Amino acid sequence: MAGRPAKLTLNTEEDRALIRDVLQGRASAWTVFAERIADTLWTAARLLTPDDIEARTAFGEIIDGLRVDGFRRLRAYDGSSRIETFTALVARDLLAERLMRRLRQDPPAVAWNAFERFFQSDITRLIARRLPGPDHEQSRQDAYQDICLALLADDCRRLRQYKGIGSFGGFVLHVIDRLLVDFIRSTWPRRRRSETAAPEELDGLASDAPSPEAAILAQEEEQSLAVAAEVLRRAADTLSAAERLYLSIALGGGAPIPAREVARLMSRPVAEIYKLRQRVLSRLYEALDKHPAIKKWRATV
Repeated sequence: MAGRPAKLTLNTEEDRALIRDVLQGRASAWTVFAERIADTLWTAARLLTPDDIEARTAFGEIIDGLRVDGFRRLRAYDGSSRIETFTALVARDLLAERLMRRLRQDPPAVAWNAFERFFQSDITRLIARRLPGPDHEQSRQDAYQDICLALLADDCRRLRQYKGIGSFGGFVLHVIDRLLVDFIRSTWPRRRRSETAAPEELDGLASDAPSPEAAILAQEEEQSLAVAAEVLRRAADTLSAAERLYLSIALGGGAPIPAREVARLMSRPVAEIYKLRQRVLSRLYEALDKHPAIKKWRATV
């Protein structure tokens, strides 16, 4: 239809073609690829340290890691996410491996600063999942300190026990969650424990911690969610100006806004707002339903 923007899909042939050219060793393709992902990789490197010199070293190691074995890590790219999203995940794995080496080679105090900076958000997220709600704010702070002290104990003994099975990041998440479960069990008031939880319930708390395999699956789920978000973003780019404005007003604040309020803000009849809503949701659902990676993910959850 004339004047209507062409639909965009996340599974772009251009991205896959670029990766194919890189894998085939075309120097010009690597130049284009490197320029495209440079900002993403630099942001990832800065997660490890605020020091520019150290960040440049980490950046260089990420680049080397991408190039090793004929760009082996890039062969997993299937076009189900943007190249930037894919390489950010690869960079995270490479940086986690770098942290593992530093924990074994550097003095514990030096390596710990980089480790905590890299995994801080993961520790906070796991604690919030186990101890949600405003009533547990102090417990969350105590849990964070307790976990960090346990990880530091005996020259980071727990972290040095990694045997190379699975990703180091998945191993770390498993260790953190086990420590968190131990913290909750040790600080649970005895009176409340006897009144509100049977012994098997406490055992269930311990057994609920993810295995290394489950931690990897959780990472894959987060990647799938990132793909879904990117699909929705690109689908939103194809909407008309009125549809994008509706999306921004109705859903941009997180909580849905009543149709009458949206109509007032857009200076349009309520009946038209309902039609806009139907069109927008239909387009977004269609984009999700057509994406093969998301269909596969949704079938497993």
